[in-house]
Amino acid sequence: MSVTFAAMRKTAATFLLLFYIFGATDASQLLKLPLLVQHFITHRQENPSISFIAFMQLHYQDKTVIDKDFQEDMQLPFKTHETDCCLSMSMATVVPSPIEIRMNAIKEPEITHTLFNVDIPLLLSSPSIFQPPRI
Repeated sequence: MSVTFAAMRKTAATFLLLFYIFGATDASQLLKLPLLVQHFITHRQENPSISFIAFMQLHYQDKTVIDKDFQEDMQLPFKTHETDCCLSMSMATVVPSPIEIRMNAIKEPEITHTLFNVDIPLLLSSPSIFQPPRI
């Protein structure tokens, strides 16, 4: 059975993505879900009438009560934030101030063009030095 290069690349990419997600976020808390199920079963054995919603409300919504199973309660997912195993990433955001751009009207200089090759009527032309003799 041969493994193709594309399959190896896909497996490596998936592994690196999961490694990053579990290291940089609190997704590693999802690995504690079996503890949540086991703790719910323990509570269910003590009080058979407790529902899963009531269990979640007791452990996550109500105030934290220090009782005989406090250490087990603190091991439930998303009860504590483990800073020693996760990367801490912070980002400073700067709100930009509005930029106002003013454009001054540019006056283009008036340019006069002198045209030399214009047909000028002969009557308006200046007399030439060389003229035929007059009688």
